[in-house]
Amino acid sequence: MLQILVNSAIYASEIAIIAVGVALAYSVVRFANFAHIQYAVIGGYLTYTVRGMGFDLPVATAVSAVLTGLMAIAVERLVFHPLRAMRPEAKMIASWGVALLLRSAVASVFGGAARVFDIDTDSYLLGDAVVTSLDLTVIGTTVAAMIVLQLLLHRTRLGTGLRALADNRDLAQTRGIPPDRLTALMWFVAGAFAALGGTLFALETRLQPDMDLQILLPVFAAVTIGGLSSLAGAVAGACVLSLVQNIAIGIDFGSLFTGTPWYLPSQFRDTIAVAAMVLVLCLKPRQRRSSLVR
Repeated sequence: MLQILVNSAIYASEIAIIAVGVALAYSVVRFANFAHIQYAVIGGYLTYTVRGMGFDLPVATAVSAVLTGLMAIAVERLVFHPLRAMRPEAKMIASWGVALLLRSAVASVFGGAARVFDIDTDSYLLGDAVVTSLDLTVIGTTVAAMIVLQLLLHRTRLGTGLRALADNRDLAQTRGIPPDRLTALMWFVAGAFAALGGTLFALETRLQPDMDLQILLPVFAAVTIGGLSSLAGAVAGACVLSLVQNIAIGIDFGSLFTGTPWYLPSQFRDTIAVAAMVLVLCLKPRQRRSSLVR
């Protein structure tokens, strides 16, 4: 059971940091940005590329986060900003188009072969569970990123303005808060978090153009469970989803019922994510109003 909890914490860390970016964007611009998943993939490739130039992994990750954040601002200026007067559904569809374009660009530039980060890891025993130094790095990085984001939102004037914008855009604008500048800040933070999450995910698995298919469902399931515009909800949703998935694939159902060991294949993770989304949407058909202050 302890190993299940450890695995859940690791997977939740990878998903939560990406899901937070989706929730942050939704709370301000009020549409689900599906291109966010591609930001994570591109962030992973940028980290891999910069590290290949001889930089340390932390430096490469920081550079990737900055570049991906700037790319997210550029996408907003080129695609979403001109559509700002349109309905959220139109912008959501446009984000699908951006996602497909970015996916094709990644495959064209980097090819279809999988790439693995060449890093050394040590293994430790935590009770009867095994945890590696990479696992601890993933969890620690996510926790640190969440603390930084909370400090930004609740201890700075920029964060106060961003929360006001998410709560009531018109009222914030009448009080002198510059919506375009803060929206650009939001996109930068969301893009940077996506890059960080994509890098962590690639470190634990491998880097490949279709990595988005492994990220898409759990990320949007997490924000659906926690509330589309709630940062804390996105983190909680990632934790709940990860725990349920790891329990489902970690229990020996065969021994429980027939005496012959049988485990649910790990491919059923996505099925569980879809089931969780459907269940939440059925139980909570109307998204409750919430904001990134939570």
